[in-house]
Amino acid sequence: MAKKLDNSQLISSELIKKSFEESLLEEEKEKIIKNGQYNRRLHEYFEYFSADLILKAYDLSDEEIEKGVVGSGNDGGCDSLYLFVNDELILDDTPLENVKKNPILDFYIIQSKFETSFRESAFDKWKSVVDNLFSLDTFKNTDFSMRYNNELLESFERFHNTFLGLITKSPIVNFKFIYVSLGNEIHVNVKQQAEEVKSKLKNLYPSPNTSVIVDFIDAQKILALYDAPAKTDFVLHISESPIIVTEEKEYIVLADLKQYFDFITNENNKLIKHIFEANVRDYQGKTTVNKEIAETLEEMNTEEDFWWLNNGITMLANKIDQKSTKVFEIKNPEIVNGLQTSTEIYNYFTSKAGELEEITENRRILIRIIVPNSDASRDNIILATNSQTAIPKAILRGTDSIHREIENYLKTKDLFYDRRKNFYKNEGKPKEKIISIAFLAQCLISILLRKPNYARARPSTLLNDEETYKYLYITNQNLDSYYKAALIGKRVKQVINSLGLYTVSEQSDISFYVMLVCSAKIIGSKEITPEQLGNIKIDEFSDTNIKVSADYVYEKYKKLGGNNKVAKGTKLIDEILKEDYIIEPFNQKILSVN
Repeated sequence: MAKKLDNSQLISSELIKKSFEESLLEEEKEKIIKNGQYNRRLHEYFEYFSADLILKAYDLSDEEIEKGVVGSGNDGGCDSLYLFVNDELILDDTPLENVKKNPILDFYIIQSKFETSFRESAFDKWKSVVDNLFSLDTFKNTDFSMRYNNELLESFERFHNTFLGLITKSPIVNFKFIYVSLGNEIHVNVKQQAEEVKSKLKNLYPSPNTSVIVDFIDAQKILALYDAPAKTDFVLHISESPIIVTEEKEYIVLADLKQYFDFITNENNKLIKHIFEANVRDYQGKTTVNKEIAETLEEMNTEEDFWWLNNGITMLANKIDQKSTKVFEIKNPEIVNGLQTSTEIYNYFTSKAGELEEITENRRILIRIIVPNSDASRDNIILATNSQTAIPKAILRGTDSIHREIENYLKTKDLFYDRRKNFYKNEGKPKEKIISIAFLAQCLISILLRKPNYARARPSTLLNDEETYKYLYITNQNLDSYYKAALIGKRVKQVINSLGLYTVSEQSDISFYVMLVCSAKIIGSKEITPEQLGNIKIDEFSDTNIKVSADYVYEKYKKLGGNNKVAKGTKLIDEILKEDYIIEPFNQKILSVN
């Protein structure tokens, strides 16, 4: 007999349903309802929302979350898939050569159902996925293109390639099946099905370094995750009264090692990655210096304090509020020097996981906290504090003055250029108004360089090439070209999605091609200059014109095979560029858009 639900549980489900329906933009609602797509969009939004909540600790951008959503029919019960190595999201172009021994590989398989129950059928699909896609032999030797969508197959190919690429480094592998629903009760049969999934996968990956979990996220857990605040205001406890260099602008403090560990970790004792975004030198692993830091941490009986032997931490912040003599509230901290030291401190304490609460620590670390006077000053500090070792210039792009200019200019147009990853997301800005460095680069490369295939294939490493970067950002000083590229990119993706004609993977594959085709037809040229892009009329990117461009791209895309390999290769763009169709003006009546 089903357990009776109490009032709080019923209210929770109803509140969640209501909040999701209200989350759909009012101006979209009429169009969605007219096209019979309201229910589809509601489920799509729930998939995104669920993944965002579950992966909150990884501090992913909106675009990174969207990349993992693969549920669009033929998804095998996998609405979202995310692969991490040492807490870093893995994309097709993510380099793995610097990954050290015993990396932690986390593979999330998320099913999100806007329903009030947990069903056994979800696990029937997952068991088939285990048999078909987790088994390397079966996956490599069977054509599943008619059974599973391209995005799903691409994600599993990425998993297998990553796993095999790290196999000699003895990875610790965690498979995490997450079932999200508005239900409040899990039937015993559903729990049994979960155990069967775990058993099947454990048989395929029997290593003691492999774990399989199945977690159920119900209405109450959704509310708890949703209510958990984003961590933008950090509290730092210190052990000695601070030295105030400049009132409310610069402090030099000493914190004991455990206090600092608590500052850089979340409630689950995981390192908070986004506060290290500005420290461009990634953790270097077991280098001589890091081994020495680790040995110093392990050596408890020493006359020297830790800060005597270590350069300490440099931290930037938007604001410092001294709550008491030994308590600071720090707004948007960025650790710009001290990643190696911070990571070794993190490793030291997490290696004593069972003893964390009992550890008493008298050793201290020196921390300098600065509130820069301007963005230019902030960027200069980042460059100076990261100049000790050779750093690929591509990594430092966001500190170039042109990106500050783009950020300031787009802000006047009510768009937010996310030069510091997730800065505006954490500030609560709407995701449809946030433009990431990577997305703007994809739009520019697609339209100005006529390389939508490159934009689709290499989202993480687009700006590594000096010549490309110089043309797009140094030679080009037309701020309107950046603004128009961002608008076109957002507009095209929104319209293609609202049409309801393409799967999630097809949308990802064709959208950058559609940006190019639609722009070329409006301007009347295959070769578009930054000046032409800056002068383009956005109201010509009507629903009709975008659909005409999408139809054209999609037809060629399907003829060539219609998968991500086609979108990332050269044949599709070659086919498009060799025809004069893309410079012929639209013959439909232009429909104005706001």
